[in-house]
Amino acid sequence: MKKNAFIAVSLAAVISLTPAFTTNVFADVNTDIENQDKKISDLENQKSDLESQLATLQSQLDDSQEKAKTLQAEYDQTNKELKQLNDDIEKINERIKEREEVLKDRARAMQKTSNSNAYLDIILNAESITDLVGRVSAVNQLMDSDQQILEDQQNDEKALQEKQASVKQKQADQQKAIQDYEAEQGKIEAQKAQKEAVVTKLAADQAAAENEKSELVAQRDQEAKAAAEKAAQLEEATSTTTAQASTESSSSSSNASSSSSSNSSATTNNSSSSNNSIPASSGSAYDKMMSTATAQLGKPYSLGASGPNAFDCSGFTSYSFAAAGISLPRTAAGQYAASQKISESQAKPGDLVFFNYGSGIAHVGIYVGGGSMINAQDNGVKYDNIHGAGWGEYLVGFGRVANF
Repeated sequence: MKKNAFIAVSLAAVISLTPAFTTNVFADVNTDIENQDKKISDLENQKSDLESQLATLQSQLDDSQEKAKTLQAEYDQTNKELKQLNDDIEKINERIKEREEVLKDRARAMQKTSNSNAYLDIILNAESITDLVGRVSAVNQLMDSDQQILEDQQNDEKALQEKQASVKQKQADQQKAIQDYEAEQGKIEAQKAQKEAVVTKLAADQAAAENEKSELVAQRDQEAKAAAEKAAQLEEATSTTTAQASTESSSSSSNASSSSSSNSSATTNNSSSSNNSIPASSGSAYDKMMSTATAQLGKPYSLGASGPNAFDCSGFTSYSFAAAGISLPRTAAGQYAASQKISESQAKPGDLVFFNYGSGIAHVGIYVGGGSMINAQDNGVKYDNIHGAGWGEYLVGFGRVANF
């Protein structure tokens, strides 16, 4: 009896100390939870700031799209002017030929009559002073007419040269505007891609922090439940015999072992389910991409166009790779930023090749091997030598976006 009383008193003392111990443990866990809350809040603020910057960049992209429409309209107008110029050239050439024939006829006529002194005959054969004045006037008018023909010939040729020079300059200005637009779009897309990557990482960090917080809350709740159960068991033990206390202790151990076994089984299942295999790529993706690209040969260039009737450079590459299920950024600079940089000796068909006209990545094509690429440029979709005139001096390098 005394022994049981001693046990009861000891257990009561343990019960009285349990709340203080539990409070200290909970205080540590709660501090960790508060730290996670602060971390989550900081990550959310950073993500919010970046999303605001992304919204600004998107607005800039929208403005660039409006600029693209204007540039395309100007480009189309230039093409119309070129067509009209070609028509004018054809008409001027016809007039030039007609005048040449008239002058040739006049020259032949004068050659035939040069030995007979035709001009003197016209004067001597005049029947009167009035007739003489008329004859001289007619000869002078004929000579003036020939002179006017020569002047018209020279004026038309000069006008033709000036028109050709004007249109060529306009073409050069238009080409520069298109290149500047591509570079501007590329820079914005590159900034946007970088910030989107940071937002993605922040979101992942936030998710990890929230998951860690959830684990801490679960730990705290589990410890609180275990402490409550333990206190209840100890309280009950004060009114029972030592044998009953021993039985309850054995039961608790059995439950803990069962819980541990269950947790181990769940861990094994989770490990098994996460061991997923990644399917290997095959050559069919490359075939789909290249067959789509070559099917566009001859289609016209149009700034900002992504097919299927017309393309700009990055619209063409995006359209071709999409056929193989591969999504690319919309601009040449964006595709450059997203690609794995490789040397020309490492390049193989299906890689991308990039060019810089002086203000950033502004052109992209699909490398087909042998120093050639298929690309959408001013003359439409066609093959070009990457080291040829107009290309080699602007070549930046190669990028890989798919392991075909």
